[in-house]
Amino acid sequence: MKTNKYWLSFAFLIMWIISCKNDLDINMVNDTIGLMNPDMVTTTIYPGVNEVYNVQVIKSGKGQNGAQATLTVDKDFLNKYNSEKGTNYSLMPSDCYSLTLNTLDFSESDYQKAFTLKWNVEKLQAVLEDDAKFAVPLTMYVNTEGVNIAQDRLSTLVVPSIDTPTLAFENAGLFKGIMPTIDDLDEREVHIKVQTNFPNRDNIIYEIVVDPQLLADYNEQNGTSYQLLPEAAYKFSDNKWTLPALTNESYFSFTFKKKALMANPEKVEFGEYVLPVKLVSASTCEISQTASTILYSISFQPALIEKAAWKVLDNNTCSKEDETSWIASLDWGPEKTIDSDPATFWGSKWTTPKPLPYYFVYDMAAEYKIYKVGFDNPTGADAWRGNAKAGYIECSMDNENWNRLTDWNLSAQEIRSIAVNVNTTTARYLRFVITEAFDSHLFENGGSQMNIAEFYAWGE
Repeated sequence: MKTNKYWLSFAFLIMWIISCKNDLDINMVNDTIGLMNPDMVTTTIYPGVNEVYNVQVIKSGKGQNGAQATLTVDKDFLNKYNSEKGTNYSLMPSDCYSLTLNTLDFSESDYQKAFTLKWNVEKLQAVLEDDAKFAVPLTMYVNTEGVNIAQDRLSTLVVPSIDTPTLAFENAGLFKGIMPTIDDLDEREVHIKVQTNFPNRDNIIYEIVVDPQLLADYNEQNGTSYQLLPEAAYKFSDNKWTLPALTNESYFSFTFKKKALMANPEKVEFGEYVLPVKLVSASTCEISQTASTILYSISFQPALIEKAAWKVLDNNTCSKEDETSWIASLDWGPEKTIDSDPATFWGSKWTTPKPLPYYFVYDMAAEYKIYKVGFDNPTGADAWRGNAKAGYIECSMDNENWNRLTDWNLSAQEIRSIAVNVNTTTARYLRFVITEAFDSHLFENGGSQMNIAEFYAWGE
């Protein structure tokens, strides 16, 4: 009785397997063969790295039939392609390449194989040096019965180009990096990506150096004033790094040492810093001519003090004093220097300016540790305004006893902003004094038509 049950179970299993196979046969298509990338493909050759192109062939389906495929150069397909696509590719000279294998034999179970185009790089460089457009037109023929042929996937146009294998920075030029705060970690690791433009097969040993001239040139060309990051504020573990084989990107790192900028607690060295870095060598490839340098910026700034509670306690000139002039109606009061809106501005007595110096006394409504002070001139359509040239800023705890924080001066009237680091000082009151003006809008009595958009202080 048990034996009969076993045989019955076995019979059901066999019937299930046959049923599954029948379903497989029903649901899957017959074997079909065609090129993986028909029509047109581009390929980049990197001399010394990859000098072949594989024309991939796919056989899909039930896997019940073998096949044989042959690849030939087909000038007629090139002419047809140019006519239909409106292109003007020329037939690649035959000495620029060779088909190392032009026949492929597929077994029943094979699903992918490739023909191989091997390039003669020297010859190819010669024909492509004038940006000429050459192509290798290829058509595949299948000579085995029982396999469906994908008629729309039998021809392809291989268009090669040549490029130099290089190593480069991912983000070349000026790169906005970290923005550490005064409460940030004393040290921080910074990572910068390098990458190849080719399929890398080897360990690439590359060398990096700091080049201050890069920053000097950048500042001169762009009218900027970035500071070179002091040597004490960064550390490289080495100047030689490795991009591992079979990878196309990697990182080198350096340690940013914020504590070096705070060595003197009485005057923290805030600023817009840049570390200018240059790739100078690579073991198995060339260095990119366009992406071999990076200017990594580090913005180390104190917090801007919120001015919502500030008040102007005193000032000695304002356009509102021009009582008989339309100027008096303009909203150019001294409060505009602390309204946190750079589009508004203060204006001095305009019709008959008072003699310099001009001043403002600000109550910050609380005591602050001051690290930095500065101001903005008007911008945009009002960028012609300003005219303040030099002066000083003072601080006080009681609005009676004053200490000079810093002198300031602008080298040109076109400069729209200035900010100056100061010795760390605790204060509640600030006095902003303007002692000199540029010649434009300067009157014989030593007064000046003048505007200030916004006054700032940074601290905690």
